[in-house]
Amino acid sequence: MGMLTGLKESLYQRKLKQCTKIDRQTLSCNFDTARNIGVLFNATNEADTKIVLSFKRELKAKGKKVSLMGYKDVKELSEDEKFPVFCNKDLGLSQTPKKQDVLDFIEKPFDLLIALHVDNCQPLEYIAAASTAKFRIGHYRENKTDFYDFMIYGKSHDLKVVIKQMETYLKKIH
Repeated sequence: MGMLTGLKESLYQRKLKQCTKIDRQTLSCNFDTARNIGVLFNATNEADTKIVLSFKRELKAKGKKVSLMGYKDVKELSEDEKFPVFCNKDLGLSQTPKKQDVLDFIEKPFDLLIALHVDNCQPLEYIAAASTAKFRIGHYRENKTDFYDFMIYGKSHDLKVVIKQMETYLKKIH
């Protein structure tokens, strides 16, 4: 590990630790009671992006207000993005987002934050940890349990399967 990489990792871990100390109002939530939903996802893979956009349409059809935030693991974005997205250029030295759209997303008091990234992704993990959402759900990853109120454990990394699992459990919560 290079010195700069080590410094970035150290800064990231410090910012992440600060997030776990934030006092926020938590409230368990299911699909029936959630009105305002934030969806966080890795937009690098176009097939996954299409799945998330389809999921957003389903939620909107059920009368939910849905806000998306995608992350693309690229240096710069193209001009034709159809949803809120950020990239590596929008990250600070600590590997945390500095783009105002992302900071606004973190501060939105969502009833439910659905984190749809199934692999480790520092910028998305930070947003999930820092979010003021009342109920945060994500895919289980060891050592990431402080970021979520509810985690789905599954061996599948197929986004459609993960979404179905989350829907199943969110329908069962009272």
